[in-house]
Amino acid sequence: MDTSDALQLRIRAATEKDVLLGLFFDSSMENLQRQLGPTEAEALRKEVFGSRSVVSFFRYPVVDLLKLVDLGIKRNKTNPRVYHDSIQDFGRAAVNYFFDSQAGKMMSFLSGDEPHRLMASSPAAYKAVAAFGERSYERVGPRSGRLICHNEFLGPAWTQGVVEQALLKAAKVNARVRVEVKNPSGSDFIVHVEW
Repeated sequence: MDTSDALQLRIRAATEKDVLLGLFFDSSMENLQRQLGPTEAEALRKEVFGSRSVVSFFRYPVVDLLKLVDLGIKRNKTNPRVYHDSIQDFGRAAVNYFFDSQAGKMMSFLSGDEPHRLMASSPAAYKAVAAFGERSYERVGPRSGRLICHNEFLGPAWTQGVVEQALLKAAKVNARVRVEVKNPSGSDFIVHVEW
């Protein structure tokens, strides 16, 4: 389970070198606009970023994204949900946004609809978009595998949302995903997946 307390630990652990592409901010803003409405989402963006703008393919501190997500979840009074589930929505939104981009279309084309190939390509895809974390994928069986993550500041719920949505969108499979968290901040975990 991902919690606000775990996310706060990840915020404190991240440094200014822990950056990721602006597309994560773009997808999160779209998600916040759906949840809070455009006016409240924009006010929240200004609270976290001030007058700075975000460009999809520039890199920004992951801390800013985590603060934006945390505040957005806490301010969503119209649809209060479990914190973990709300963060999963941000992971799903990131996948949808990415696969609609040219880079995402290329990755989808290259991995095809084979779930193992898609999952095996995910560590390299993460490395291309984030300057933090170590990830590896292990095939466990014909229809199962595990994604091992260390120093992954987006956390277990976000990654669970990414895995479920990527397999659904690109490989057309409904995956059963279980996350095994290894530390209090939720930055080290294993995503067990079956389809």
